[in-house]
Amino acid sequence: MARVRLLTATASHLSALLRSPQDLSALLGVPVPAGWPEFPEAVPATLRILTEHPEQGAWWMHLFLDDATGRLVGSGGFAGPPVDRTVEVGYEIAPEHRRRGFATAAVRALVAAAAASGEVDRVVAHTRDGDERSGGVLRAAGFAQVARVEHPEEGTLLRWERGVPGE
Repeated sequence: MARVRLLTATASHLSALLRSPQDLSALLGVPVPAGWPEFPEAVPATLRILTEHPEQGAWWMHLFLDDATGRLVGSGGFAGPPVDRTVEVGYEIAPEHRRRGFATAAVRALVAAAAASGEVDRVVAHTRDGDERSGGVLRAAGFAQVARVEHPEEGTLLRWERGVPGE
C-alpha cells in the first residue's frame, strides 16, 4: 500500500518551482516528475498567500513524497484555513505515479493533518461530474458524495464530505 509524507510547501519551494523544475529538484534533493504540476496556475497564487500570511502555510499547498523512496509524487492541500471548522482538500498526482494508491494515501494524510490540528470537524472536496477516478479516491478515503453543485466556470461538480477521525 502506498504511503505519502506531506511536506508543507514554503515560499522557497514555490519560488524555486516558478524558476524551473530543476531548481525545485535541487532544493528538495529529488527529481520533479514530468507533467507536474498539472495545475501550475495555483503556484503563483499560493506563493502570494504564503508571502503575506506565512503562518497559514499548513492550510495551503503540500508536496506529496513517497514515504518509501522520498520521491515527489504530487501535490495538493487545503483551500485555506478552516471556516466553521471545515476545510476543502484538493490533490494531483504526477502522471508517472498515478494508479498506484498515492492519491488515496495523500487524501488520507491530509485528513489526518486536519484532524491533528484540532481546528477541523469536517473535510470537503469537489470533483467534476463524471470523474470516476477522483470519486473512487475520495470513497476509499472515507468521503461520501453529498450534493451536486453548479459552478459558473466548471459546470456541474460533485460535493464530497467526511468527518475527521475522532469525531
